[in-house]
Amino acid sequence: MSQSAALPRTIRPERRVLRDEVYDALLEMLVDGHFGPGETLGIDPVSAQLGVSPTPVREALVQLESTGLVTRTALRGYRVAPPMSREVMEQLFDARLLLEVGAARHAVPNRERLAPELRRVLEVQRGHAEALARVTDLDQDAPVRDLSAYLAADRAFHDAIFRATDNTFFVEMARHISIHGQRLRQFVEHQHIDAEVAIAEHARVLEAMESGDTEAVASAMHAHILGVRERTLSDAPATT
Repeated sequence: MSQSAALPRTIRPERRVLRDEVYDALLEMLVDGHFGPGETLGIDPVSAQLGVSPTPVREALVQLESTGLVTRTALRGYRVAPPMSREVMEQLFDARLLLEVGAARHAVPNRERLAPELRRVLEVQRGHAEALARVTDLDQDAPVRDLSAYLAADRAFHDAIFRATDNTFFVEMARHISIHGQRLRQFVEHQHIDAEVAIAEHARVLEAMESGDTEAVASAMHAHILGVRERTLSDAPATT
């Protein structure tokens, strides 16, 4: 490589890796409720908490701002975004309906490899739901830990369907929608309550997928997203 083609210092791979790691850490903290709505995200305090320099934190916050998870105000810095309005939640679910029903249809031709993965993920999700049901007041940390694991399994079920489309655009769109779904989970905490219903809906999607009936798959996924939408909006706090 010639001298003129050398990578600039500002985009060396190791720096980008650190920024991505900080981004992932902050995203997890935001989704887990480590920071509350409207809470200030000072670059120096956050960098001290994560044990890194301010630069990757600043870069990660810029990236997070584009997702809507955090906001930036001149002279005031970054804050955790306020709760989604009901209108925005409804728009998010409108997008999920189009995207996820379409992806489910496209995944049917690959059902032979997809169905076993969905069954495995569903069993993991059931296990985490049972753990949530056993939680008592004696273990205050358990609900957050178990809910996080349950939600990860829930997301894995949908991600498996997107991957099975063998369409990189479906996967990319799903990743973008998922970020906003994570933002929604910052403020709506009903998922552990509706776990039994959501798992039953997933089971119907799996059953339809195993049958190879494309219309049945689309119908089951459509019903599932509508169900999640109804439960979410019923539990969502009133916002303006």
